[in-house]
Amino acid sequence: MRCNLQPEDYKSSVAVIGCNKATNEYIAKSVANRLGLRYMDLDGYLKYFLGGISPSRALLKGGPEFLLDSMRKAFAEASEFEGVIMASSALIFCTGADDIIKNCYTFIPQRDRVDIRRIDVKLRKFMDVDAFMTNYAVACDMCVLLSGEVEENIKAILDFLEETANGGV
Repeated sequence: MRCNLQPEDYKSSVAVIGCNKATNEYIAKSVANRLGLRYMDLDGYLKYFLGGISPSRALLKGGPEFLLDSMRKAFAEASEFEGVIMASSALIFCTGADDIIKNCYTFIPQRDRVDIRRIDVKLRKFMDVDAFMTNYAVACDMCVLLSGEVEENIKAILDFLEETANGGV
């Protein structure tokens, strides 16, 4: 399917989100390096937004609503940055990834299935698993899914961005 993107419609940032944080980081850093753009760790930004404490510590300190509200605000703020290639763990699906998906070209590597057991035990206890899985499914419907090996995924993102810039998407 082709859509007629005008230059003002181009998104200035890219997000790689999903299950395997290390893979997401590697892909995002590689794409940022090849494009000469900045890399951003969304999980690290959330920690910064929380005053330097981890999400699980913020949960214990402020409760579930405080943490979810902080997550929504941090991800909404990060989605406004320009010219950034960012990576996020699956933790983003606790709140959805709506702002990121709307404002960034978003890719989800699919080599690893989403597994909430990878999320910190303290966080898992407060999570609404159904909401998490629904947020993940919605994100998959709205993002470009990557199914290859890591280097293939990097190439797929670069090809997508080049095709988009040339008006082919």
